[in-house]
Amino acid sequence: SQAASPADCPSEDEAGEAVCEKELHQAIENTSFRRQQTRVSAYRSVCEGLVQRYCPGSLAGRKMALVESVKRSLRKGNEEERLWAVSVIPLLALQSETCADVLELVETFKPVMIGILTDVSLGNSNVRMKCCSVLGMLCFIGEDERADEIVSLMKILQETIKNEPVLVSGDIQAVELRSWTLLLTLLSPQKILEHAKSANLLSPRDLMAMLDSNHLEVRTASGETLALMHELLCQHDSSFFQEDLPDLLNTVRKLSTDAYHFQGKRGRKLQRITFRDVLLYLQEGVVPEMRIKFGDETLLLNSWMMHRRYDCLKDVLGMALNVHLEENALVRDLLKLGPKVERIVRRPGGRIGKEFRHSFDASKERSIARGKERDKRLFHLE
Repeated sequence: SQAASPADCPSEDEAGEAVCEKELHQAIENTSFRRQQTRVSAYRSVCEGLVQRYCPGSLAGRKMALVESVKRSLRKGNEEERLWAVSVIPLLALQSETCADVLELVETFKPVMIGILTDVSLGNSNVRMKCCSVLGMLCFIGEDERADEIVSLMKILQETIKNEPVLVSGDIQAVELRSWTLLLTLLSPQKILEHAKSANLLSPRDLMAMLDSNHLEVRTASGETLALMHELLCQHDSSFFQEDLPDLLNTVRKLSTDAYHFQGKRGRKLQRITFRDVLLYLQEGVVPEMRIKFGDETLLLNSWMMHRRYDCLKDVLGMALNVHLEENALVRDLLKLGPKVERIVRRPGGRIGKEFRHSFDASKERSIARGKERDKRLFHLE
């Protein structure tokens, strides 16, 4: 018999992809299994598969079956099953290739999750908090051009924040506020001003009141939200915050140096760091800067808006976010990275692929030229 040529043999990467796809398909099938623990394990496997790889093609023909399983689990499952089922939803959205696919997920799951979120009898349950963060994330991805829908959901979130019973308000309020803040990044400064002045959205005064909360997460979330709102609004109307700014600066300055004595050491440190960043921004306009390296690229986080968006995606994708930063067009669009960049291909012996040689050489020449200019400036300074 004739031996297969190297071109006909699947590469190691292709073989690995095939195994992962087969495991994902089996896990999706198991989400409709009769035994509950099998379904829970299946959802866990689906989440792991969709986090670790960008694989929209692997969901072809199976997405609707998975959606039906998640809907059924949210209605009838116990807490553990509902928790894992709802975790699948944002991953399905991030694996979507078209806006229509994401909107379909929004229409399917938004009413269910709003029902769970507004059921205050559930208190600080993990399912309720997870639904709140997933709801914000899903609408952030799918409703970025539907301002009225965004504002409508933000009003539901802020009403829920205000109506939480005192005994259970801390953790869930912080989650609700972070979802509210994420949606705020989708609105234009004009829209925010319009709705804040008409009391449709939380005002700076409402957020400043939350700085007095006994809960660390609520205080830090409201501080960061105030910084983000200031950043967005002062681009359009620098006078909007003027009346509240002196009181805000006094409160933030106090929180940047003091902490509640009953807090642990880690909590006190987090509060000081957070509010020192907010104070520096309010006084000098300096936003904490962070650079995220992935592949041959770097993502620069230099605004409160970009920090909030990145943190939200990091909560969903964890350490695998870097994979999606390189491969996932939707994630790249949400973080304003532009089209996918082809990697530089290094061949045996350290040689670089011909198709990338020209751009690499040009970059190298620029680096050398800049180095020479830097040397000249240093020489003149001496």
